[in-house]
Amino acid sequence: MQLHVLNSPFSQQQAELLNQLLPTLTDQQKIWLTGYLSAQAALTGLENTAQTPSPSAAAPAQPVSKDVTVLYGSQTGNSEGLAKKTAQHLEEKGFQVTLSSMSDFKPNSLKKINNLLIIVSTHGEGDPPDNALSFHEYVHGKRAPKLDHLSFSVLSLGDSSYEFFCQTGKEFDERLKELGGTRLFDRVDCDLDYDEPFSEWLQGVASSLSEGEAAANPQESAEANTQTAASEYSRTNPFYAEVLENINLNGRGSNKETRHLELSLEGSGLVYEPGDSLGIYPTNDPALVDELIKTCGWDADEAVTVHKNGDTLPLKEALTSHFEITVLTKPLLQKMASFTKSEALQALLEEGNEEKLKAYLAGRDLVDAARDFGPFEGTAADFAAILRKIPARLYSIASSLKANEEEVHL
Repeated sequence: MQLHVLNSPFSQQQAELLNQLLPTLTDQQKIWLTGYLSAQAALTGLENTAQTPSPSAAAPAQPVSKDVTVLYGSQTGNSEGLAKKTAQHLEEKGFQVTLSSMSDFKPNSLKKINNLLIIVSTHGEGDPPDNALSFHEYVHGKRAPKLDHLSFSVLSLGDSSYEFFCQTGKEFDERLKELGGTRLFDRVDCDLDYDEPFSEWLQGVASSLSEGEAAANPQESAEANTQTAASEYSRTNPFYAEVLENINLNGRGSNKETRHLELSLEGSGLVYEPGDSLGIYPTNDPALVDELIKTCGWDADEAVTVHKNGDTLPLKEALTSHFEITVLTKPLLQKMASFTKSEALQALLEEGNEEKLKAYLAGRDLVDAARDFGPFEGTAADFAAILRKIPARLYSIASSLKANEEEVHL
């Protein structure tokens, strides 16, 4: 077989070289060469051929979709769920997405990746989740490659009641930067109430990747996302379910109290599988809320912000249904120190007093701290800004939608 320049994409010199080589190859060598060329084309995404426009094409060639790798490290499933949402969102925008847990990802593949998104939680006292341990060790080890070609962004999940809040995400973000990577979008640290910061991070990442319509119209994208989120029930928009049954499963005289709850999901559109978890948001005792407001000398009707989008509620309602006031933590006391001149609080937070601090935190709530370290300076709205949202309590579902339509049993 002879190659003719007129009917091939090769130059005269290339065609002559190929015509000299091909007759000397064995069948096995030809098969090997075919496979090699196919593998090279797959790795490069056919970039070279994409750059050569077809003379018969009526419309201009579409740009090659960018490849994006989404890695997650998850202990309870939250990071995995957000990673799947991220992958779906980017695929809908035309990106080629590879989704993987960190434990299933081959670390040396980092050298071949151009765009990397990391979604990771922090477990225990600042430790990576189990399925992120090996990847975390590799990235922070001597074998980690230079990543000058890499664009990345990190979404970090954590619990602000812990001292090392979002530590694992912070470590990944700093290390990738040290290795030469460039941030697509600044790291976002999420507390237990992560819907809003996740949405902001995803929109920012998508805009940076797109370099087109999304980047040119971030306000329109954000508004569209807000409208979509507002029509769905979520952490920031929970469904208020009617309690159909509340049964004590323990017999008379028992010192235990195990409850069977049946809730109505009518009109919610929520679906689940047996064994899934359902998040229940509790409310604070109104008497405790009243005592806190009285102790601090606040106005119960003062408007305070409860969501990043600017939504406000009267202080009493916000303290009852949105903010956690029953648990004291070291991070909270550190923030409270900026609102008071209490020398006792400053001394309690000093290095070397860890045991005293631990003893003080046990069994006390925000009312106790207000009595011990008040009065607080600033407005109630200023103080409310340092409080974290009430976390949902997760319960395993013990029912089936097929057997109990529009109901969920716990």
